[in-house]
Amino acid sequence: MYIEKVRITIKSLGDEQYNEFILKLRNKLKYKFGIDTKPSELKKQVDNFLNNKTEKISIRYLEAYLLTLNDLSVNGGIKAIVEGKLTSANSWRDLLILATQDQPLPLGVNVDVLDEVLIKDIKSLFTNIIKYCANENKEVFRHNIHTVNQFLSIKKDLEQ
Repeated sequence: MYIEKVRITIKSLGDEQYNEFILKLRNKLKYKFGIDTKPSELKKQVDNFLNNKTEKISIRYLEAYLLTLNDLSVNGGIKAIVEGKLTSANSWRDLLILATQDQPLPLGVNVDVLDEVLIKDIKSLFTNIIKYCANENKEVFRHNIHTVNQFLSIKKDLEQ
């Protein structure tokens, strides 16, 4: 039952999201589990899984699928098992979790000094940047984010 819900979730991904899933799955398998698979072979394995052409799935691959779904949506693996679907980031919290979950805190940021005022200012910084860059056209949004990110990286580039 739970495996079938994972299948349904992956099948429900759009083409672009499915390709992103395959790419992230390959990286997850390679770097977390030490399994290096050619993209075409991996796609074939996933397609076989989705179409019930495999007798069983290994725990490693199932874990990799669930971890990859977590990369696509907040708690994506759990949502796949329980609900059989993913939800997109609908809140600032979800967006920030997806964007920062694999990033350590920068050097020089001491969590002990983060008080309510500082956290509020950090939250405001994130939301202002996203609001400033927002555009319904994906390419324009990507360009805006890239441009602001380049601007914010100027000092860092000069220090090197």
